[in-house]
Amino acid sequence: MLRKLDIRKWSRKQQLISAGVVVLLIAVAVTLSLTVFGQSEAAETDQLQTARVRRGDLVIYASGSGTLTTGHQYELGFAASGPVAELNVQAGDTVEAGDVLAVQGEREQLQASVAADQLTLLDAQNALDELYDNADLVTAQALLDLADAQDALQSAEYTWSVQQAGNRASQATIDAAEANLILAEIELKRAKAQYDKYSNTSDTNRAKAIALSQYAATQNHYNSVLRELNWYKGEPTEIQQAQLDAELAMAKAQVNQAERAYERVKDGPDPNEVEKAQLQLDNAKARLAVSQRNLDESIITSPVDGTVMAVTAESGQTVSGTFITVADLSQLYLEIYLDETDLDKIDLDYEVEVTFDALPDLMYTGHVLQLDPELYSEGPISTVRGLVLLDGEDNPGLDHLLIGMNAAVDVIAGKAIGAVLVPVEALRELSPGEYAVFVLDENGEPRLRTVEVGIMDYTYAEITSGLEVGEVVTTGIVETR
Repeated sequence: MLRKLDIRKWSRKQQLISAGVVVLLIAVAVTLSLTVFGQSEAAETDQLQTARVRRGDLVIYASGSGTLTTGHQYELGFAASGPVAELNVQAGDTVEAGDVLAVQGEREQLQASVAADQLTLLDAQNALDELYDNADLVTAQALLDLADAQDALQSAEYTWSVQQAGNRASQATIDAAEANLILAEIELKRAKAQYDKYSNTSDTNRAKAIALSQYAATQNHYNSVLRELNWYKGEPTEIQQAQLDAELAMAKAQVNQAERAYERVKDGPDPNEVEKAQLQLDNAKARLAVSQRNLDESIITSPVDGTVMAVTAESGQTVSGTFITVADLSQLYLEIYLDETDLDKIDLDYEVEVTFDALPDLMYTGHVLQLDPELYSEGPISTVRGLVLLDGEDNPGLDHLLIGMNAAVDVIAGKAIGAVLVPVEALRELSPGEYAVFVLDENGEPRLRTVEVGIMDYTYAEITSGLEVGEVVTTGIVETR
């Protein structure tokens, strides 16, 4: 029974051995065919294509385009809009760090704004400090307010309670009031009887007048004692009760309010007041920072030694935003673009050869400084975008280059100078990364020999070991007739 072999399940060692066996069998077959049939067909033509191992240079590169740019460019302007009082530079001027490039007009207003904001900041800081300085006094006052509110509540509760039915007086008080009413009633009857004796006399009668006065007094006393007894026995009206309830609720609310106020300050300043004061302080600091920046940046100075690239305003003109561009041209950069299929041929620090369109006879060098982490897309085309730093020492004449110049670039992915080279057709791949070649011996017979391969392109491969310059290798077999 035949069993199908699955070499994918073999170990790497088994695969290498089997590949070597296959190549060896091929070599034996080729040698045998040359030995048996070579003499009869030699008269017609050579069967093998060969090449001589030579020494040469091999460069692997990816080509693309680039644009000259600056690595450090500064857009300068006043912090706040305003007129240009002084303008000391124009495009093309060289400047040093700290040089005054322009001065804004109306700086007195900016200085006044700084002074006003400094005063606001001082007031805000004092307000916050006072919260902490007066914390003990505020706590004591809150405790006193709480005690007063509690006293007022007790008074309102007592008043509400004594005004309710049955709570206005004790039974003894009521009994005494009833007795007083009986006595008042007796006195009233007596006074009335005395007055009645003079009912038929003239109103100008002195005795009648005295009797009338006594009768009126006893009537008033009786009415007063009766009202007092009725009050003791009575209850509040609806309006009176509503008023009592409202006064009691108000007293309770004031106690609750006083308790909350005391809780906020018993351990220090009121957190709400502190937060408010802190916000006002922070706002004052922010406003001062803005006004101070406006004043500081009303005088534009160069941040670096460099060249003025552009000036877009004139003296006396009111400007808003940036209007002076300064660049550091001591180091020049090239923004490059490569096809995404060449991604394997570019990496950081790779050497780059640059030829500008305007200077086709000059070559500049640099190295890859930066690679974008994603593809750059413009329309349907996606490219690898990077930044190249041009080498200053190896590139004379950089001062004559203009920003924005276009160039062709070659990114060197690999370079072998004076290397041992063979055509790629001579290589026989035994396994991934493992190669061999057929070398003609002194008798012209091909012999299989393993080699180590360095870099290679579509034409040649670098041999790092296994071959010597001058040896002859086969590159293929041609048909004969």
